[in-house]
Amino acid sequence: MAQDAAAAPDLFHLAAAAGVSPRSLQRHFARVLGLTPQAAVLRLRLAAARETLATGEARSVLDVALRHGFDHPGRFAIAYARAFGESPSATLRAARRAAPAAAPRFGTPILLRALLPANPAEAARARRVTDDLTIALGRVRGLVLASPEPGPAPDMARALRLDGRVEADCVVLSVVDPARGAVVATIREALPQRAASVAWADRAARAVGAAVAAEQMERARRTPRRHADVETLVLRARPAMLTQDPALTRVALDLLGEVLHRDPAHARANALAGFGYAVTANHGFTPDPASRREGAIEHARRALALAEDDPEVLTLAAGVMSLAGDLREAGFLVTRALALDPEQPEAWRRLGVIQVFRGEARAAAATFRRLLRAWPAGNEGNMAMIQLGIAEFVLGNYPRAARVLARALDQQPFRAWPNRFLTAAAMHAGAGQEAERSLVSLRRAFPDLTLGLCERADALQPEAKHRLLDGLARAGLPR
Repeated sequence: MAQDAAAAPDLFHLAAAAGVSPRSLQRHFARVLGLTPQAAVLRLRLAAARETLATGEARSVLDVALRHGFDHPGRFAIAYARAFGESPSATLRAARRAAPAAAPRFGTPILLRALLPANPAEAARARRVTDDLTIALGRVRGLVLASPEPGPAPDMARALRLDGRVEADCVVLSVVDPARGAVVATIREALPQRAASVAWADRAARAVGAAVAAEQMERARRTPRRHADVETLVLRARPAMLTQDPALTRVALDLLGEVLHRDPAHARANALAGFGYAVTANHGFTPDPASRREGAIEHARRALALAEDDPEVLTLAAGVMSLAGDLREAGFLVTRALALDPEQPEAWRRLGVIQVFRGEARAAAATFRRLLRAWPAGNEGNMAMIQLGIAEFVLGNYPRAARVLARALDQQPFRAWPNRFLTAAAMHAGAGQEAERSLVSLRRAFPDLTLGLCERADALQPEAKHRLLDGLARAGLPR
């Protein structure tokens, strides 16, 4: 009981562990401790919660309550006050006042070396370019430039190095992993003719941030699961979840289940799990979308309570709410996310999806085109292209929708769910054979998919959903 009080075992499990009947266990507890077994478990959980609060390192009282098995924060506060004569928030405040200032949390450290000039005469230009890049990198969320200034140092064991040189018309950057002696990414960015323009630096910094994020995920992938901490497991789950592929979504939910077993108050894990459940409900990955939506909303609410100012949590929660049909809250959440981090491609994509669900398909198409210009490659570019195809379908531009969707699926053919829209778009465009091929791919991935399931799953406006279902029905999807 003391080792895992947060598990809150019931009377029957405790009796089975002790090898006695439940009634005998109750008698022994009453005689020796003057308590019921359940009261003894509660006392242990409260003591463990108080110990955590007394460190002053907890993110919030809610975090501590969830970590120690209390699902209802109000009841936890009442029980805590009865046991210790003060509220849990008072314990946490006192501990924080008494504790020394904590070192700030860092993102991935990156060592920027001075960029080399093409020739000695260009040394001053190379220094200006280095300064512009340094300023731009400082605006990238999740990166920290290693500094010679005194103060808390980042974890240099995780540090990457950024080398580069300034050519006549461009800057060439190399992201290096010193631990492996490997170049993990090479970035080439054209320099403007006018020295005052620094837009190139923002583009280069964005590309460096993407390369660093990719290297983090690769490090997480290389780590054996039995040795992975919760942050590594979340890093492994995130890209799998954002593919919205059925098999990869199941893998991601399995990883996140392990994270939440270890740390129920992990905000991003809750947000990702909620998004995964929402996707399974909306894309027809489950025969019971209603219960999956309920689970998705529960995880999203918990994530927001734990980290209400985290842009990624806000974006994922917006995804949950939009797929659950609460477009007003979804719009509010994604607006906050973009205000906190306007360089977050997933937030821009979610804004476009919300616009589609609202029936604002023309605005959505513009959002997805902007996203494609800024992030043309990888998962972000492919998902933006898929969503652009869906927006064109909602606008009634069926030939264009079919072309865009077919191109996106050619790039990443493992995705099957967009075939719902490609099938319907091709059928409405008069391309019956293409519609049949797309439907075969769709049913190969989802053999139990029916029109009824599509009708319950999709969050489109009624008129657009009717056209989608009509195209699928004419192509041959069973009712």
